Amino acid sequence: MLGSPFLNLQFIIFSLLMFSSLSVAMTKQQMLEFESLAIKAPLEILTAQDKPELVNQAFWLTIKARAAFFKGDIQAAKQHFDGAKLHVKESPLSLSSGYWYLYRAFFSVEQGELEKAKQYIKQARLSFTQQKASDLLIRTYAMEAIIAVWREEYSQALKSLQAAQSYISRSADEIDGTTKLMVYDSLTAYYLTLQFYVKALSYAYQARDLALEASNILDGLPIKYNLCLALLRSNLNDKAEHCYQEIHEVAHAKNLPRYKFWGLSGLGKIALSKKEFSQAIDYLKRAYSIQDNAIINPAHLIVLNNNLALAFAEVKQFDNALMQLASSKELLKSYQNTLNNRYTRQTLKIEADVYQAKRDLPQTIASLRTYVKFLEENDALVNNKVEYETQGALEAQRQKIKLASSNKDAGMEASSRNGEAKSHDLVKAYIVIAILIVTLVMVVAYYRRSKSNLTAVLNYKDFDTGLYNRRYFVEQFDVVSNRAADYAMALIELDGLRSSDLRYKSADGKLKLAAELILKQFRDDGDLVCRVSEEEFVILCEGMKKAVLQKRLAVFKQALIEQETLDDVSFSGALICSEEGDFGNIFAELESRLVHVKRNAPGQVVAF
Repeated sequence: MLGSPFLNLQFIIFSLLMFSSLSVAMTKQQMLEFESLAIKAPLEILTAQDKPELVNQAFWLTIKARAAFFKGDIQAAKQHFDGAKLHVKESPLSLSSGYWYLYRAFFSVEQGELEKAKQYIKQARLSFTQQKASDLLIRTYAMEAIIAVWREEYSQALKSLQAAQSYISRSADEIDGTTKLMVYDSLTAYYLTLQFYVKALSYAYQARDLALEASNILDGLPIKYNLCLALLRSNLNDKAEHCYQEIHEVAHAKNLPRYKFWGLSGLGKIALSKKEFSQAIDYLKRAYSIQDNAIINPAHLIVLNNNLALAFAEVKQFDNALMQLASSKELLKSYQNTLNNRYTRQTLKIEADVYQAKRDLPQTIASLRTYVKFLEENDALVNNKVEYETQGALEAQRQKIKLASSNKDAGMEASSRNGEAKSHDLVKAYIVIAILIVTLVMVVAYYRRSKSNLTAVLNYKDFDTGLYNRRYFVEQFDVVSNRAADYAMALIELDGLRSSDLRYKSADGKLKLAAELILKQFRDDGDLVCRVSEEEFVILCEGMKKAVLQKRLAVFKQALIEQETLDDVSFSGALICSEEGDFGNIFAELESRLVHVKRNAPGQVVAF
């Protein structure tokens, strides 16, 4: 899986010790040569008592920290990073300091400290810029993209990846394999998040091949993990299961707690998807037992707890499920992160489902109401008016109860009307209670009926434009394909949304306006318009010919020209239709055609 097992370790250790013959001031080339040896034998680096005599101390300790992190000894990794920091402070703009900042940023991501990671990566860029180390600078852009993905700052992630790819394209032959591997791994994470699984898998396989070619053990297993995740999210469950099994076997053979965790938790997810719930519990509990020290990122632990809760709930072990969810909620209290809301909603949604399965309606309602609060914070209830109004009704009833309660004091001031007032208040109280009970029952009934609608809002909507997203498109296209309906389809990419425009300051506003113009050209009943990436939209029209769809897009192009605030926005497009046959992955075919159009006829809509 990762090449020959740890190669000839005696040769590697000998090579590392011979490194002492190099000059005192490590050059970039010497640093990369030493790294290329170390990544082949990370566990031997950990056990080495003495560093090669003339190797920079900050660099040596950083390499040891990376090896400890790879093994899953977080405490040792932290100690090595802290030890190196003392030397970094003496020369913050040196190459070795930049190297420390770069991988300390990665460690901060593991700790869930994204703000610190962002600061470290800025300092790494300063160091490598000062030293004119462009290939190491590429690594900072790749790491910056990873941090941006975690922060859900996808525009920033794309800019960083484009900068990295630009450097590589200018001097591909001079860039070392580890740097390219790091960029491909970041691209995998980026496209996985955007649900572009074909692209994610392509980059994951390229990164894996680079690791194999260099016998890179240190980066090879993390790359393998991302490949497994890409296979899992692509619903290639058999391949994903085989992938996670390989990780588990290597981790067990080499005693790598971190990757024991990833292998077992991945196999647990596979078992969940296959509805093998007892097997899922076994895998996930084994992962849970080795999480201490090896895994400290709250996000990973929350996902593990929630998956265990799902598995327990399926076998009617509701108390165990609720214990896991309680652990997730405890972790969330200290998880100050942009993803906190998402993980909180996921936890509360599972909790509501567990209580509902237990037939505990009051607790179901309590969890659901808290869930709705977090939906409001995430602006999701803008697209779910019914639930918002239900919450408003509940609040109104609470206020009425308060008001009715306060009327008791006023009764003492007018004893002559006391009996009549009490009677009236009692009737009001009965009415309020009856309304509240009916409302609560309606909330539960509504929740049962509209779980799929809530899921659609959360999982199927692009909140920047109000359009459906790529996930929804994939599911709807499957429906169209299964009933063998005729269709025409287009993939278009807008250009110019991010340009400076004083007349229309918000790029997001321009994006929303462009989306509204697209919608105006298509039918409400037979056409589907989805935003599938930052500036790409797919249009699926049932019962339509390509020529008609091309005319609609021509009308849209004219509408862009006539819209003053969008007159600098253009687009390229590629078309396909059911009459052309089955392409297997039709979306990948469309993407390929769009790339061809952008290369050969930018700004045009081409029907192949």
